[in-house]
Amino acid sequence: MKTKEEYYLDCLKNRELVKNPDIIKCTCKNLLCEWHGKCNECIALHRYYGDHLPVCLQPMIKNKSFEKLVNLVELDTIGRDKKSIEYYEYVRDQDEKSK
Repeated sequence: MKTKEEYYLDCLKNRELVKNPDIIKCTCKNLLCEWHGKCNECIALHRYYGDHLPVCLQPMIKNKSFEKLVNLVELDTIGRDKKSIEYYEYVRDQDEKSK
Protein backbone atom coordinates (compact mmCIF):
# COMPACT_ATOMS: atom_id res chain seq x y z
CA MET A 1 0.00 0.00 0.00
CA LYS A 2 1.23 3.47 -0.80
CA THR A 3 2.22 5.86 1.93
CA LYS A 4 0.41 9.15 2.33
CA GLU A 5 3.43 10.91 0.87
CA GLU A 6 3.43 8.67 -2.22
CA TYR A 7 -0.30 9.21 -2.61
CA TYR A 8 0.19 12.97 -2.41
CA LEU A 9 2.92 12.86 -5.06
CA ASP A 10 0.56 10.88 -7.29
CA CYS A 11 -2.10 13.57 -6.78
CA LEU A 12 0.36 16.29 -7.80
CA LYS A 13 1.38 14.33 -10.91
CA ASN A 14 -2.27 13.75 -11.86
CA ARG A 15 -3.07 17.44 -11.45
CA GLU A 16 -0.33 18.22 -13.97
CA LEU A 17 -1.52 15.50 -16.35
CA VAL A 18 -5.09 16.80 -16.49
CA LYS A 19 -3.79 20.23 -17.52
CA ASN A 20 -2.70 18.64 -20.81
CA PRO A 21 -5.54 18.95 -23.36
CA ASP A 22 -4.28 15.86 -25.22
CA ILE A 23 -4.78 13.74 -22.12
CA ILE A 24 -8.24 14.99 -21.21
CA LYS A 25 -9.76 15.20 -24.69
CA CYS A 26 -12.58 12.80 -25.46
CA THR A 27 -11.22 9.82 -27.39
CA CYS A 28 -14.58 8.31 -28.29
CA LYS A 29 -14.95 7.57 -31.99
CA ASN A 30 -18.68 8.26 -31.81
CA LEU A 31 -18.50 11.94 -32.77
CA LEU A 32 -22.26 12.25 -33.17
CA CYS A 33 -23.02 11.19 -29.62
CA GLU A 34 -24.73 13.88 -27.57
CA TRP A 35 -22.26 13.19 -24.77
CA HIS A 36 -19.09 13.31 -26.89
CA GLY A 37 -16.64 15.44 -24.96
CA LYS A 38 -18.79 15.27 -21.82
CA CYS A 39 -16.97 12.26 -20.41
CA ASN A 40 -18.19 12.61 -16.81
CA GLU A 41 -21.80 12.59 -17.95
CA CYS A 42 -21.21 9.75 -20.42
CA ILE A 43 -19.59 7.50 -17.83
CA ALA A 44 -22.25 8.37 -15.25
CA LEU A 45 -24.94 7.32 -17.72
CA HIS A 46 -23.16 4.07 -18.56
CA ARG A 47 -22.88 3.33 -14.84
CA TYR A 48 -26.52 4.18 -14.24
CA TYR A 49 -27.78 1.90 -17.01
CA GLY A 50 -25.18 -0.81 -16.39
CA ASP A 51 -24.31 -0.55 -20.06
CA HIS A 52 -20.78 -1.96 -19.72
CA LEU A 53 -18.04 0.38 -20.85
CA PRO A 54 -18.33 3.44 -23.07
CA VAL A 55 -16.84 3.05 -26.55
CA CYS A 56 -13.76 5.09 -25.63
CA LEU A 57 -12.79 2.64 -22.85
CA GLN A 58 -13.39 -0.56 -24.79
CA PRO A 59 -9.94 -0.65 -26.47
CA MET A 60 -8.43 -1.20 -23.02
CA ILE A 61 -10.31 -4.47 -22.61
CA LYS A 62 -9.56 -5.58 -26.16
CA ASN A 63 -5.91 -5.72 -25.17
CA LYS A 64 -4.77 -9.36 -25.38
CA SER A 65 -3.68 -9.37 -21.73
CA PHE A 66 -7.28 -8.67 -20.66
CA GLU A 67 -9.03 -10.93 -23.16
CA LYS A 68 -9.22 -14.05 -20.96
CA LEU A 69 -10.24 -12.05 -17.91
CA VAL A 70 -12.97 -10.24 -19.81
CA ASN A 71 -14.36 -13.51 -21.12
CA LEU A 72 -14.37 -14.97 -17.62
CA VAL A 73 -16.00 -12.11 -15.77
CA GLU A 74 -17.95 -10.40 -18.53
CA LEU A 75 -16.37 -7.03 -17.80
CA ASP A 76 -16.78 -7.16 -14.02
CA THR A 77 -13.58 -6.20 -12.26
CA ILE A 78 -12.36 -5.95 -8.71
CA GLY A 79 -12.57 -2.44 -7.33
CA ARG A 80 -9.58 -0.45 -6.19
CA ASP A 81 -8.71 0.00 -2.55
CA LYS A 82 -10.67 2.87 -1.12
CA LYS A 83 -8.55 5.57 0.43
CA SER A 84 -9.27 6.46 4.01
CA ILE A 85 -10.36 10.01 4.74
CA GLU A 86 -6.94 10.56 6.30
CA TYR A 87 -5.40 10.45 2.80
CA TYR A 88 -7.73 13.15 1.50
CA GLU A 89 -7.05 15.29 4.56
CA TYR A 90 -3.34 14.81 4.05
CA VAL A 91 -3.60 16.07 0.46
CA ARG A 92 -5.56 19.11 1.63
CA ASP A 93 -2.98 19.81 4.37
CA GLN A 94 -0.10 19.49 1.91
CA ASP A 95 -1.87 21.86 -0.47
CA GLU A 96 -2.23 24.41 2.31
CA LYS A 97 1.46 24.12 3.20
CA SER A 98 2.54 24.65 -0.39
CA LYS A 99 0.66 27.97 -0.69
